[in-house]
Amino acid sequence: MNKLSWKRQLTSIILMTSFSCAALGADSPSASGAVLHSSGAVQVNGASSRETTALFPGDSIQTTADSVANITALGSSVLIVPNSLIKFVGPGVELIQGGVSVTTSQNITISSYGLSFSPAEGKPTKFEVVEYEDSVIVDARQGNVIVADGRQTSMVPEGQESSHKKKKAGASPAAEGTHSISGKTWAIVGGASGATVAGILIAESNKKKKCVSASNNKKCKCTKDKNGNEDCEEDD
Repeated sequence: MNKLSWKRQLTSIILMTSFSCAALGADSPSASGAVLHSSGAVQVNGASSRETTALFPGDSIQTTADSVANITALGSSVLIVPNSLIKFVGPGVELIQGGVSVTTSQNITISSYGLSFSPAEGKPTKFEVVEYEDSVIVDARQGNVIVADGRQTSMVPEGQESSHKKKKAGASPAAEGTHSISGKTWAIVGGASGATVAGILIAESNKKKKCVSASNNKKCKCTKDKNGNEDCEEDD
């Protein structure tokens, strides 16, 4: 076992104790680091992650179509939804692909392609950030959110969302699947948190089974994308 692996395991044990309740109101100035709670095939720095592991600044976290992860640290919870790639920069994260849902009582910052998103006031705030094509979208669920691009700032009021053009090129996306996050997924995120969300999202993603063609089976329901490609699922 190398020195970094030993250090990571030891810190994981310490942080598991510190964050076992994932309390959003934690305000201890002496607390440091973060804990990643994984459900499904989640990778940290390209290697399979345990269900609970310590994070260090610079660590990358990647989720697949059937996995989610949740970071808890210093009064904040960052849910990484399926098909996402982020870098933990402590205490905030850099979103490279996909989306995150943030619940915080602290001044956490989510950065993405030259843009930054953070709570406008020092009170409990919930917001989502999604990377999509040439834009980054923020949805202020609870509280106002400040958006900055290095030159100017703007505010997204509670209950509203806004789209912002990417300011710089980012790393090549490594996760599979679409960049957008469905409205159904965000509805699930808005109604639950942490490990509960992880289980619900994976259950939803596995609920429908793929089938070949609606013409061969009445229970097979198909939709077509703009290129004419069919996506078929069994319709119960």
